Amino acid sequence: MAIKMAPYIIRISSQKGGVGKTTIAVNLAVSLQSMGYRTLLIDADTTNPSVGFHLGMEGANVGLKDLLKKERKLKDVISLHGATGVHVICGTLNSQPFAINESNAKSIYEKIKDANYSFVVVDTEPGYTTEYIPKVYDEALLITTPEMPAVASIVRMSHAFDKLHLKHHMVINKLGKHRYELHPREIEETYGSKAVGILPEDEIVPISISEHIPAVVLSRRARFSMAVNDLAETYSAMSSEEPEREAPHGFWGRLLGIFRR
Repeated sequence: MAIKMAPYIIRISSQKGGVGKTTIAVNLAVSLQSMGYRTLLIDADTTNPSVGFHLGMEGANVGLKDLLKKERKLKDVISLHGATGVHVICGTLNSQPFAINESNAKSIYEKIKDANYSFVVVDTEPGYTTEYIPKVYDEALLITTPEMPAVASIVRMSHAFDKLHLKHHMVINKLGKHRYELHPREIEETYGSKAVGILPEDEIVPISISEHIPAVVLSRRARFSMAVNDLAETYSAMSSEEPEREAPHGFWGRLLGIFRR
């Protein structure tokens, strides 16, 4: 009998907004799912949840808040994104603020670890406020753009995670050909390690957001999509599990499956 493995839980992180966390979280989750890894995507941004918007799932009326408040069970807050097969816990827009604390976070993630997922990708709000993070996540994926304020902010965050003994990697997003940009080599030297992904500035990204279709599905040949798929391959190499080759879901899922062959 095969031994069930716990999912690998990735916290998509940044110290500042506007660097593309949600875009990367959504596309990475979809790419991992298309490779055959059963993937759960969680919108844990309690201030500006937008995973549902990116996926065209704005109608989802339950999400992480309902689970935190113990008003719903885990199975009741997970929605299936039919086009890709990704399982999603959406964020819910509500005028009443709420916070994630160590007690409810550990309780939720223990349940998630018992669920049958290979990867869990968690989109979070900018920054971090608590020290329970290493008890929940396997690693943080730090997102920066090639400007000094963004790079400086993830360096500060990396130092904080080092103190918490949380493993982290870096992705450079929105790399263009602008004179004001830092070179990737400069960013890596400042961070202290190689980037696991360098994602180019690409018009497919705003198009995909406006159409509520992940870029890796909308145009797999786009430069951004190819870079995200390379990032997913990197995580695949880290995984101890073999992907399951499930039939792709929906029209877009079947189309992506054709291009993956």
